[in-house]
Amino acid sequence: MSEGRPPRRLRLSRAPSQAKAQRTPPVVPASLIERLLKGDLSSALELTLNELQDELPGVVQGLFWVRTGPNHFNLGAARGVPEAVLEGREEVLESALRSAYLGPLEGWLGGVAQVDHRPHPLTRLLGVQPAEAQEAPANLILPLAVDRQVWAVLHLHATAQQLDPAAVGWVGRFVSSIAPILYEVYLRERAERQSLWLSAINTLLQASSEQPLEVVLRDALAEASRLSGAEGARLIAFEGHAIRTIAQAGWGAGLAVEAAITRQLGQRVRSGQQVGIPRYDLYPGRRPELVEAGLRSLFIFPIQRHSNEASALLLFSTQRHWLPNTQIQELLGDMAAAIGVVRVERALRRGLAWAAYTDPLTGLGNRRAFERDLERLTARINGRTVVLMLLDLDEFKAINDNYGHVHADHLLVRLGGVLRARARAGDRAYRLGGDEFALIIEGSSTLNPQRVAERYRALLEDIRVSDSTYLKVSLGYALFPTEAADAQSLWRLADDQMYRDKARRKGRTPLFAPSDDPTQWRLQLETPLFRLAARLAQVLQMAPEEQQVLQASCYLLELALGRIKPSQDVPIPENLLYEAVRVLMRLPTPWEEARQSQNWLRESVPRAVHVLQVAQHYTSAIQAVEGRAACSVEEALEEIAALAHQRFDPAVVEALYSLRVWLNSESAT
Repeated sequence: MSEGRPPRRLRLSRAPSQAKAQRTPPVVPASLIERLLKGDLSSALELTLNELQDELPGVVQGLFWVRTGPNHFNLGAARGVPEAVLEGREEVLESALRSAYLGPLEGWLGGVAQVDHRPHPLTRLLGVQPAEAQEAPANLILPLAVDRQVWAVLHLHATAQQLDPAAVGWVGRFVSSIAPILYEVYLRERAERQSLWLSAINTLLQASSEQPLEVVLRDALAEASRLSGAEGARLIAFEGHAIRTIAQAGWGAGLAVEAAITRQLGQRVRSGQQVGIPRYDLYPGRRPELVEAGLRSLFIFPIQRHSNEASALLLFSTQRHWLPNTQIQELLGDMAAAIGVVRVERALRRGLAWAAYTDPLTGLGNRRAFERDLERLTARINGRTVVLMLLDLDEFKAINDNYGHVHADHLLVRLGGVLRARARAGDRAYRLGGDEFALIIEGSSTLNPQRVAERYRALLEDIRVSDSTYLKVSLGYALFPTEAADAQSLWRLADDQMYRDKARRKGRTPLFAPSDDPTQWRLQLETPLFRLAARLAQVLQMAPEEQQVLQASCYLLELALGRIKPSQDVPIPENLLYEAVRVLMRLPTPWEEARQSQNWLRESVPRAVHVLQVAQHYTSAIQAVEGRAACSVEEALEEIAALAHQRFDPAVVEALYSLRVWLNSESAT
């Protein structure tokens, strides 16, 4: 052979069989070995089949089955078999391949070739009818074994003349000479595949806790989809008869692929069964919109339960007959287990964080969360105002003593619910301990802390202790950075303000309490008229001075109607008393007439007049009197609405309608 000339290809002699039998074992060229090692297993097997067909022209069809699991084989390569015959091929059991082999078990485990003249191997294994050889067909079955375990099986279909003993012997020697190379490629590919999956699983398990769980799961699903050959993947959870998508990746975004899981399929998955549908377009329970969108096959892998939730991996493809083989299913199982571990770990972390920073009774932040958030907000100056508001429940010990600890705890639970549901967006509420609470409020320099504070006080003082008693709250607030330069100073100043407010409230009379600032007088009166008037004032966002006039007017009106008894110790300021009397004098004047006289006399009518008119009419309407039954809430509202623009201020009537839910709850109580 001259230098540089490629090695001569091995060719079987066309001499009689006796000459073939005397041929020496073939020598595998180095170029063939290089080509076998260069590609993946599928290309190596196809190359082997090509070599066999080149040497044996009478071989019509060749197939290579490769082990994919403990008891499963998949078709790794095929030559001469129409694609329509192989479409939808599934894994076959080792027992099926073994039954097609006529030789003894020792021959199977030892890699001894056997020839038979029975029907085509695909007919026996898959029930299909490929084209037969035209004359005296024969089948060669050659298992490839290592350490008495078969890892691949070669099937050749040819004429009996081409598969005579000499040819069979040569095939056995040729395949045995390259079998170690094929096995090396087989092991390398399995190891590489397993390495890719393990890398994806390790990435999932080592994801930073700072990274959102949704992103972590989405990346894991993207890897599972890519490595399994699917086009899309989803993590789903079963909630009753409904299915919720937790995370998704790949094809089908925006498509309700989970709708493909019927109730029967869901029951199988919940019981721990894997479900594969290779032709969803032919499935009896298919959804036409999913088929129209391109869904053709899907595979559902259940995730081991770590709680009451049943979840699963859903992988799907637009290709027909896509299903992961046994090895991929095992690796999917590892991925599913890792996903379950990550979700449980994140849930435990959330639970620990919740326990560490949440008050278990009220659901508000605890003292630790309060100190953490206060330090964070006061550690930077960004031009925004931080208001620290401290609240303390007045005479809460008396509530414990009079009604018991269970009732008192229930009040705290309701208080926490009110703060969680009614707090302004961005405001953070905390329980510091016992009956002490705090709010951290961040806003612009135009924030009115007094108005916000009184709003929260009104919210909490709407919580009923008993039929005639409501919670009372003392509060104080301080501003950062205008009033305090650090967290400790801010806390100390707000605490001082709160105790000053508590001292004032303890020293006040049963109705009014004095203050250093006359505009801070506050009425404590529990009558339907007063409570409705206070609610309307809150909805209308009346100024504190207007609310004080309204409170004093309610007090004088209740006295005039005999609903409360006069008190000799009510220190109403003289100017406030004058304004309240002025309101009552204008009370009989309808809204339209008052509006016209206001334009004519150029004298403003206090809003307290219009609020009290509506509140008085409503509270009278829902009370039964001699000769008239009590109106329902809806009847009273309709009656007042009919008089809007004439007798009543439309803005106040609209505010009354906005309180419909509260009015019904008050009526029921």
